Amino acid sequence: MRSILLYANEDSGTIDRVEAALNIAGAFNAHLHCLQMITPDTFVAMDPFGGVYPMFDLLEDMREREAKNRQEIDARLQRADAPRTWITGTRYPRSSALERMALVDLTIVSIPQKIELGDRPPAPARLATQSNTPVLAVAPGGSRFDSYANAMVAWNGSAEAARALRAATPLLARAQGVTIVTLQEGKEQGLAPTDAAEYLGYYEIKSEIRELPQSDRIPSEVLSETAAELSASYIVMGAYGHARLQERIFGGVTQALSTNSNVSLFMAH
Repeated sequence: MRSILLYANEDSGTIDRVEAALNIAGAFNAHLHCLQMITPDTFVAMDPFGGVYPMFDLLEDMREREAKNRQEIDARLQRADAPRTWITGTRYPRSSALERMALVDLTIVSIPQKIELGDRPPAPARLATQSNTPVLAVAPGGSRFDSYANAMVAWNGSAEAARALRAATPLLARAQGVTIVTLQEGKEQGLAPTDAAEYLGYYEIKSEIRELPQSDRIPSEVLSETAAELSASYIVMGAYGHARLQERIFGGVTQALSTNSNVSLFMAH
């Protein structure tokens, strides 16, 4: 992981994202690409007849705020002697991120608050499913991300879980402990947790397997509680292991954890 894309706009999770990025950059001697974009529709007004009017005073105010935010973040990165490049402009952040994700090893964003989402799927999951690059979604105000702390792998035997595990191997090699957690669903699905443990063993990564009994409880809540019990700094998981439409209608682990997890999520699709 030598090239990392960091979403650097100002919000409630900015500091947590920056600290996570510095942690990983220090562990891998990585270069940070700091993405800071102003969304066009935040300074454009429309009248009932379809007229579009840019509000230049608002745009200038936003530019000043983001410039101050950039100075504060850059000072923090400079103190840590982190190699960095700034990417700024007036575009939609998600389209800019997807464009840049093609040539980075990891993208760092935040887990959004439910009130910020409305009916939209969470951005971390969308980014993970629309790119081949893994996404680290940092929990704002939750457990501090630490590359060298315990890690938990949420395993359901799917191809998405396998891709996430492979992508996370460099991180897992530095973890203090790795636990593969699987929920027994009454039938075998895909690859067994022992297959995941065997794969990690090829990289001399020791892991434990914890099989949780089948229950009527919500899977995302069970996984969150287990992560807390394990003192896990992050959860490795596949993004949308079932059909995304099905997850959207009935909810699912990806949808739930991507909006309310207190632990950071390392996701791949």
